[in-house]
Amino acid sequence: MKSYCEYDSFVSKGSSESGAVVLARYLTRIAHDGKPSPHDAKAIAQRIRLMLGSREAIGNLRISNHVIEFDLFARDSAQLSSFTDSLEKEIGKVVTVKLLDQPLTETREKEEILREGIELFNEERFWECHEMLERIWHPAKGEEREIIQGMILTAAALVHAQKDRNETSLGMLRKAKNKLGSAESYEGIDLKQVRQRIDEMLEHRDPKPFKIKLQ
Repeated sequence: MKSYCEYDSFVSKGSSESGAVVLARYLTRIAHDGKPSPHDAKAIAQRIRLMLGSREAIGNLRISNHVIEFDLFARDSAQLSSFTDSLEKEIGKVVTVKLLDQPLTETREKEEILREGIELFNEERFWECHEMLERIWHPAKGEEREIIQGMILTAAALVHAQKDRNETSLGMLRKAKNKLGSAESYEGIDLKQVRQRIDEMLEHRDPKPFKIKLQ
């Protein structure tokens, strides 16, 4: 399955063998006071790039109700520390810095992964939810596979809304509803409620976060 939260950084990845600088990618989340909205995503991304002195320093910026999050690229720990110090000083409190693109060694049961994915969704951490649910989508089959993909699409749609890409978000929500089918629930997730919230967003053309009910 392709990633529905496409990578839009300006960094060109290369290997050390070719002489290119290899940059580590970190999920970075900064608390805000509730004033920034997805409409501000491009302006804030530009401000951070200017502040850090590199257009390649960040990518994929999105804004939730309480947090600005993005991919932060650094060549080593010293540069990472310099970047996070500047972000703390100029933007806000850094609440997450997590190294990405690590080998996956998942040993947990499906139910535990699913619950964590829903918790991330309910915290508006939609990109992380998308990534988490893909872990159980790959081995799933039949109707279960379709439902999980519907949940992934719902999360991915709200990632696009956080980037102020509402048309893309709405199109993805239509696909999500089709994938979710007609089942009332799945592993304690109230699918009827999810479909109702999708219908409301489509009707009002206004994708926005909501909390998934667990039965």
